[in-house]
Amino acid sequence: MLNLNQFKSQNIGIYGLGITGSSIAETLKFNGANVYIWDDNPEIRRKFIKKNFILMEIEEWPWSDLYSFFPSPGIDLKKKKKLKNLIKKDTKILSDISLFEIARGIEFPRGTLIAITGTNGKTSAASIIYEVLKKEGFDVRLAGNIGYPILKLKKGHKKTIYVIEISSFQLEIKSYLKPEIAVLLNISEDHLDRHTSMAEYRDIKSNIFKNQNEDDYSVISTDDKYSKYIADKKLKSKKVLFARSDLSFNKNLPHNFEAIEKVLSILKLDESIIRKRISEFKGLKHRMELIYDDGLIKFINDSKATNVSATNLAIKSLKDIFWIGGGYSKNSDLSKINLSSKEIKGIFLIGSSASEIKKLSPKEKMPSIYQNLFEATKAAFKAAKKNGKGSILLSPGCSSHDQFKNFEDRGNVFVKAITSLLDEEKNAENF
Repeated sequence: MLNLNQFKSQNIGIYGLGITGSSIAETLKFNGANVYIWDDNPEIRRKFIKKNFILMEIEEWPWSDLYSFFPSPGIDLKKKKKLKNLIKKDTKILSDISLFEIARGIEFPRGTLIAITGTNGKTSAASIIYEVLKKEGFDVRLAGNIGYPILKLKKGHKKTIYVIEISSFQLEIKSYLKPEIAVLLNISEDHLDRHTSMAEYRDIKSNIFKNQNEDDYSVISTDDKYSKYIADKKLKSKKVLFARSDLSFNKNLPHNFEAIEKVLSILKLDESIIRKRISEFKGLKHRMELIYDDGLIKFINDSKATNVSATNLAIKSLKDIFWIGGGYSKNSDLSKINLSSKEIKGIFLIGSSASEIKKLSPKEKMPSIYQNLFEATKAAFKAAKKNGKGSILLSPGCSSHDQFKNFEDRGNVFVKAITSLLDEEKNAENF
């Protein structure tokens, strides 16, 4: 646990007790803070009743004497009018990243922090950089929005490298974040149910560079207009720009290869070593994950594609696609999905955006709406078999939160559906 003496005996409020909120609560309780907590989910509240936190509805918190307030990254403060009225002007709104940055250089040596943001590819880029550095013998830690709380990281030394994935939800809260290497992979339309405009979304992403100085590096894409806008701005740090090349579509190299290569080059790794190690990376669950392939029919789980640009990348990389899409659109422009791709042979839709996508789909793609993911997968499998070959692709282009807990849950349901369908097929053959 981090030692953060400034929070001792202070009143702290934490709203939202997921992975991040729980780690903040435990850290500050360890440091002797008076921790007031709340979560809208009664099941989560029940888990915390026996943990000696002060479980109290937010209206009852001592807001006039609240030293700092930690909202969950998933909570949109702009839409919580009741909460906005409770927060005092002098209340510090902080995040788990804030606590880590406060401790870095005081509680333990600063080391090197690599912070990665972008609409698509954050998890892959962070994971690959971590794996390469680990294989090359560096003392390296991986955390952040990737699923492992940053406050749970083991303290390092002067040569420790921290690789952290950071979302726009975390960047819109003041964090004191000062990465030695900050990376912006790309910016495309996403989270417009949360951010009022693409300009606001872009400016929030640019916060990753805000506290850097002339000794730090800013690795920025110039491929899209929003990232290029930031790349063209005057920054205090050393700018390292990159653009996609033909290598981006090499099956042995990941998307965002160029950004990964730039970061590893800053850390003085040899180019041949970088390419060798990157090509060894086996990929992530729920991101273009090949579940089954018999040479004719294959199933690809790309449940992590929760926005239009991620889905278009998936469509671009496959042939004979039987596409399963839909979900909560987050106010994104779904007409930008490449539904007219000649490689799409059928469209199978689920979730709250299904009707909208059906209207946008070319009729020759035979778009159909299904009650659940199992039925859509079953129909796509049947159509692919009738075609004689096909790539059954779950790449929704939408959030999972209308029908599932998260994209992992959606991907796991897809995998279970595949297993069930293949078992049925096998049993029918043996009968």
